[in-house]
Amino acid sequence: MPDMTMRPKTVYVSDVPIGRALTWDEVHALLRAKGIWFLGKPGAAEGHTGFFLEGTAARQDQERGRFGIAAA
Repeated sequence: MPDMTMRPKTVYVSDVPIGRALTWDEVHALLRAKGIWFLGKPGAAEGHTGFFLEGTAARQDQERGRFGIAAA
């Protein structure tokens, strides 16, 4: 009988691992916690080992309140 317990998957933004999550809701919470937003709608997919997001991402510098943009 297969193991039916859910295991966290790695979350990747433009091929860079940023953390782990069990669900898309947790992925969204992780992005908010890290101050990462996308300009427009990102491409998104879920695989056996991870959640994958691709697009133009902006990240807020928590200390300075500034945004930096990284193109995918």
